[in-house]
Amino acid sequence: MQKGFFSIFLNEVQRLLTSPRLMFLAVILPCGLFLYYASLLQEGVPRKFPVVLLDQDKSNTSRELGRMLNATSSMDIVAEVENQQDGEKMIRTDKAFALIIIPANFENDIYRNIDTQVACYYNNNYLLAGGLINKAFQSTVGSFAAGAHISGLTQKGLTQQQALAATSPINSKQHILFNPYTNYSYYLTIALMPMALQIIVMVVSIYVLGSVLKDRKGRELYVKSRGNVWVSFWAKTLPYTLLFSLIGFFMNSLLYYKIGIPLRGNFLIVNIYFIVFVIVCQLFGLFYVSFNKDLRSALTLGGSYSAIAFSFTGYTFPKEGLPDVIQYLSYTFPFTSYLRFIIDYAVRGIAIGSLNFGYIIAFMIFCLIGFASMPGYNRLLKKGGYYV
Repeated sequence: MQKGFFSIFLNEVQRLLTSPRLMFLAVILPCGLFLYYASLLQEGVPRKFPVVLLDQDKSNTSRELGRMLNATSSMDIVAEVENQQDGEKMIRTDKAFALIIIPANFENDIYRNIDTQVACYYNNNYLLAGGLINKAFQSTVGSFAAGAHISGLTQKGLTQQQALAATSPINSKQHILFNPYTNYSYYLTIALMPMALQIIVMVVSIYVLGSVLKDRKGRELYVKSRGNVWVSFWAKTLPYTLLFSLIGFFMNSLLYYKIGIPLRGNFLIVNIYFIVFVIVCQLFGLFYVSFNKDLRSALTLGGSYSAIAFSFTGYTFPKEGLPDVIQYLSYTFPFTSYLRFIIDYAVRGIAIGSLNFGYIIAFMIFCLIGFASMPGYNRLLKKGGYYV
């Protein structure tokens, strides 16, 4: 049995090293995607969205407010328009994300303690840009209004501290946990990189196991393994398990030590969990090979299944807001269990003993499905391949 195992294993290593298609798919593509995601999001937070200003007052005070808005990291006032229609046109043509209107008599109303209103129209089709602009606008106008109010009170004889207390009697404190810099690179790369890799693991596993059947060499593999389907499976997939484990180590090193995502768990355990995730994907790939009529169907279904996994994780849209059916469906994807474990353990720092063991149970169920597929794969090997 050992001789058969090593013979198949070495043949697969040789195939990997001499096949440009496999080298590209299993090595070059994932590493290239990692570098692409890392460079794409290296700024962390998008800055200086183009904004237009309609200053109907044109006073020193309105210009000061304009300068304060332009000084924020989220807004770049690229033009001043003469009327609201021109500003709305620039938003509709995507030349600006927002229009800010400072009304006439702005300065006089402030000094006469008359309510005045500064308006911001922003394009919320782009949720991220809209959210950042709105946050900067609220913060800047709030600070400006507080400064004007304090100035008015001190002119009436109050001390600076009395004026400050009268303007803001309640102070608030915010503590942003786990991603204190609201860094979108931290937020997205930790999900996008393993997501891309799990698609590749699934497709490569299906291709490696299914191409034997497609080329009608199943009987040859069956004889080499002496009729032991476990030897056939592990000897064929082990080279890729080792390879993807190394690539996973590279990915995690990139995430936690190059990009700088805060790591509150143990780096070794994070990598061990990734290796388990790779094996789960390979076993689930066996399921698609064994229960499809040809390699093309197996690749199509397996690739599609892994490609939609991210949509069901509830990562970008909280799962509590998803329909109950979708919440249950999310557990039918190994990627959901992987990502939630990584977020809880590596990012949030939850101790192993306090973690939700549903992640591990889900992995065990996927493994059992893979094991249950072994007889089907063995039957196909005996036949020699698909359509035999």
